[in-house]
Amino acid sequence: MPHIEIKTKENIYPGEAQDIIDKKTVVAVITTGTISPNAKKLFDQAGIAWAENVPESEFRESEAKEEG
Repeated sequence: MPHIEIKTKENIYPGEAQDIIDKKTVVAVITTGTISPNAKKLFDQAGIAWAENVPESEFRESEAKEEG
């Protein structure tokens, strides 16, 4: 089943990016940290959308909106 991978780590490097790609179900990666340039290239080649430096507060605000 397609899903979005959310990471709360400092950095995503090519090795971890490849592990995510190998799952074959990830359609997007969102992280509160950064994604290395080479990892971004791997995601782009695999057709996986990505976003970096997303503040954790964005997730909390979203939860509050859904509950309200």
